[in-house]
Amino acid sequence: PERQVQINKRRKQVPEYRNIRDLILRKTRSLVRDLTPEERTRLNNAGKSGLFLTGDSGSTAPIPDESVSLTVTSPPFLDTVQYVKDNWLRCWFCGIDAAAVERGLTVTRSLADWCKAMGSTFRELFRITLTGGYVAFEVGEVRGGSILLDEQVLPVGAAAGFVPLGILVNLQQFTKTSHIWGIGNNESGTNTNRIVVFRKEA
Repeated sequence: PERQVQINKRRKQVPEYRNIRDLILRKTRSLVRDLTPEERTRLNNAGKSGLFLTGDSGSTAPIPDESVSLTVTSPPFLDTVQYVKDNWLRCWFCGIDAAAVERGLTVTRSLADWCKAMGSTFRELFRITLTGGYVAFEVGEVRGGSILLDEQVLPVGAAAGFVPLGILVNLQQFTKTSHIWGIGNNESGTNTNRIVVFRKEA
């Protein structure tokens, strides 16, 4: 909230009232308008059996062994991003204690500690991933591009048992975030992300 207050003050704006319920319903209708009846049925069935978990990614006991075909995830980039401050609205809306979330995040300046935490996550991912399943692990550049986290993640995932298939480097155009931080296009890693793809083989 503090950041939004500062933005409002700087822009000399007073946010108008918005009916959040109606906005969510309208956006949802827009998102699903092109779904076929079959797709709607599949989503409805998936919703009945889906799990919504919060906690340490290195300990996901409710997820059965070899039950996941694809995991797409992105860990904290060391201590580069202030996730709780950036996601306070989501936490508030979902009734999540942002301070408790912050205490549980792996936010560290130490690359060694970060890699150790990622090792725990990858071992758990290996447990829950089906043979033939995939993990897409999105990371970025930190310390002004001097540390490429994809190069750190690849051997960690391999040590857990995964086979690295490749690294996708996504060069994005200007984003609001990079403008806010005063970063030029594709400089310092703020709008360059890297997706390391792994496969669990027999």
